[in-house]
Amino acid sequence: MGLSVEVEYITDMQKVMEYGVMSMPALVVNGKVVAMGKVLKASDVVALLHKLGF
Repeated sequence: MGLSVEVEYITDMQKVMEYGVMSMPALVVNGKVVAMGKVLKASDVVALLHKLGF
């Protein structure tokens, strides 16, 4: 997609809870939880990013 992104893998449960995530895995974009509780395919991530305007 040609995006410059920072990817962070968070395992600290305190940080996870700060996002209000109740089931793992979760995807957070710009501080907003956009998916949780399922493993996304690459095409699903691309679709989510397009929906978010990226």
